[in-house]
Amino acid sequence: MSQERVQTDKNIRLCEQIATEYTSEHTYAKDDVYDCDNMAQDVWNMLKAKGINSRIAVGNFESAEGGRIANGTGAQKSSDAGHLGEIEVPSRTYKSMNVSNSKAIDSFNHAWVLAEVSPGSWLAIECTGGYVVYSDENEKYYQGLTFSNPKNYRSFLSLYRDWKIKALDYETEKSYYDELVKPYNNASYSEQVAMRSGIEIAQRILYEKEKAFLKTDSELNALLKYG
Repeated sequence: MSQERVQTDKNIRLCEQIATEYTSEHTYAKDDVYDCDNMAQDVWNMLKAKGINSRIAVGNFESAEGGRIANGTGAQKSSDAGHLGEIEVPSRTYKSMNVSNSKAIDSFNHAWVLAEVSPGSWLAIECTGGYVVYSDENEKYYQGLTFSNPKNYRSFLSLYRDWKIKALDYETEKSYYDELVKPYNNASYSEQVAMRSGIEIAQRILYEKEKAFLKTDSELNALLKYG
């Protein structure tokens, strides 16, 4: 057996051990203060302390109640029992934010950890149940967004909330401005002179809303790209 394979198996066993020990000391309560987000960040930190690179992942587990995430089936004991997976990093999954992938992100309802047990090969850890999940068991664990550390994950949550607020603010202001411009464009010169002050004020407000949105949009897209 090669040295690389020996190290991979060692890392897998360590991931299983950390998952089991962590769950024995922490209770997962859905919608409670101590939820999957907190647990994933804890396990990420424990893996880091052991020298294993990992990422915090978030995605959509719509049918979680009837699956392994809920029933806590025991972890498999060696890499022979399942396949390690590759993950879609943010730069390939979300090149930029828009309405369509915003809706996808809104559907995300779970967080877990992906551990790099060998270069380019990842193993999912279900932190709320205390077990590992191979890619051929549930491919959803190898999809979604991933973040290199808890700080970036928390920054994403904050930026994304801010992004949605500013996007709605900008869209509302733009709709209002567009409604003002329609009668202005069809008005006579004298009527336009009377309306111009209001149009200019609305235009300045729209510009400020757009600038604020684009700043947050740029920050969020950079974070999504590099994780």
